[in-house]
Amino acid sequence: MTTFERYFIADKKTHEEIKNPYYSLIENEEVVNRILAEFGLEGAEAHIINGHIPVEAKKGESPVRCNGKLLIIDGGFSKAYQAKTGIAGYTLIYNSFGLVLAAHEPFESVEKAVQEGSDIVSHTVLVEHVVKRKTVADTDIGRGLKETIRDLEALLEAYRAGTIVEGDGQTNQSF
Repeated sequence: MTTFERYFIADKKTHEEIKNPYYSLIENEEVVNRILAEFGLEGAEAHIINGHIPVEAKKGESPVRCNGKLLIIDGGFSKAYQAKTGIAGYTLIYNSFGLVLAAHEPFESVEKAVQEGSDIVSHTVLVEHVVKRKTVADTDIGRGLKETIRDLEALLEAYRAGTIVEGDGQTNQSF
């Protein structure tokens, strides 16, 4: 049952969430490997990122599963889950250096933050640094730019070799 529906139904027995097999299967590294393989992914940089699953951090549960191949984010971000999880969820931060999984402490109120001079507190749960930083060249756009550069270099070489000549702009010369 969704959090919204719980506001309207007082009977707590109806609030129990019945989990489908996915929730037990994501604990099995072999299954996770098969899912990754289905998408042509393998190696240390391949991950399944899963949101909207409460992680009971206060009971020692980890958002990192199957040797780091599955990462759970958002696990407890909703205030309704914070009593169960003990935290205010996780955020995945990714940049050219790698990825960081940060856990957040619950934010109680603006008043408390002002009175105590506190802020949103986060703790690093996982850090993966890449051996080689990702650059624009590693993206689909980067590969397209490299292809355009090769085409322009070939055009320049053909011009220098006299294979093509400068036109008056009136004719269409093809390369």
